[in-house]
Amino acid sequence: MFQGDSSPRPVPAARNLLTLNELVSLRHWPPARGQQRERMAIREGHHLSHIRGRGMEFDDVREYQPGDDIRHLDWRLMARTGEAHTKLYREERERPVFVVTDLRQPMHFATRGHYKSVLAAYAAAMVMWTTLANGDRVGGRILTHGSGDLFKPTNNRQQVMQMISALSQGFTDKAEVEPVSLTTQLIEIEPLLSSGTIIYLFSDFHDVDATLQQHLMRIAQRCELKMVLISDPLEAQLPSGKHYRFMGKGREVVIDANAKQQAHYYAQFQQRIDLLEQLRNLRGVEFAHWHSNQHPLFTLAGGRNGL
Repeated sequence: MFQGDSSPRPVPAARNLLTLNELVSLRHWPPARGQQRERMAIREGHHLSHIRGRGMEFDDVREYQPGDDIRHLDWRLMARTGEAHTKLYREERERPVFVVTDLRQPMHFATRGHYKSVLAAYAAAMVMWTTLANGDRVGGRILTHGSGDLFKPTNNRQQVMQMISALSQGFTDKAEVEPVSLTTQLIEIEPLLSSGTIIYLFSDFHDVDATLQQHLMRIAQRCELKMVLISDPLEAQLPSGKHYRFMGKGREVVIDANAKQQAHYYAQFQQRIDLLEQLRNLRGVEFAHWHSNQHPLFTLAGGRNGL
């Protein structure tokens, strides 16, 4: 998932939190530039735009039109179809990057592997440091228990440090305030996003609904949207055969689900995924699903995979 860099990255010292020093140390691990481009990779500093012309990256073909450069004719396609077609390309240009990192309360959870919040903050820091290292502008929104911190895109190193610091604060600031919805945050962010911005969104999307889906669709019309759903195995399947007790905030929940309850529970989780999957067919949208115990961010010592 991290383009051109096969070396293992440092593993967080704890599975449930990240410190400021750990996030700052990630500046030494930017992905190397390379020839191969991978989906959902942490991109290089110069990005592919949707402007079609004589760029460097092949994009599509269309029927030949008078005035087209004959050097860009697709001869193989013409041989198969008997009709002339012109190759189209996308130009490369610098574009701002905007990182939305969900560190709300449901993200501070995992039954296996690392907390969802750890994976989200870790990946967000990698994007920020890599973008800065390549000379691009980076900004973001960090969703915590309040309204979150907002940073406009810039290539100022001091502001990037402020964003990294805000990420670390998401593991220490546990003030009891009114929960903030992802939809509300996107509504506030949307006017600040210039056309062509690359948006990374790391979240468990626990509150995704049709309204949020519509906002994401509208943003995708003028921005490149990369969504990463981070989930824990327990969110997809309830344990069976035993009683499980969960305690927190003075409440206790006992789970002893039968087959019908398990099916209903799984259907609710799958609905969350389906709402996001429907966006995958839109131009400029990429979607990935990471699990707390299976993810592409780092490899634990001794070959363990975060179980």
